Amino acid sequence: MRPVVMPWDYIQMRRLAAGLTIEQASRPFWHRPEHRPDVERNMAQIEAVGFRVKRLWDMSRAFRLNLTVYRQLCDTPSETHPRLCLSCGWDEWSSQLDTEGFDCTWSASDPEICTLCEQAKRKKFKPQQASTQLHSDNRRASQRAA
Repeated sequence: MRPVVMPWDYIQMRRLAAGLTIEQASRPFWHRPEHRPDVERNMAQIEAVGFRVKRLWDMSRAFRLNLTVYRQLCDTPSETHPRLCLSCGWDEWSSQLDTEGFDCTWSASDPEICTLCEQAKRKKFKPQQASTQLHSDNRRASQRAA
């Protein structure tokens, strides 16, 4: 059975595929030094297991992310989630070139990863399932996984 990739996994997979730390990925979003801690905290929070953002900002200043895929991971049952590379989170509707300059596709030797990850010999990401439950006293309950 194929592992289920959740929204927090997807964000982390795409950030790591871009080779960025949370601090590096946050840099394009803060303009004044006093904003840095808040932006970095927010960036880390969207990768927290069980956390879903109702409206995710455009991450393209830091790394590539398909907002439609993110919404599907948040809002649809896992059996209807799009197929994603289990190394980098790439989806077949997003353009990405492999190391040879060709359009990325699914690996022939391992159909769970894309050709870029196969060529780069990237390890598969291990998705983390939420163990949190919705609680009425949680002010962010609508953003936590069930």
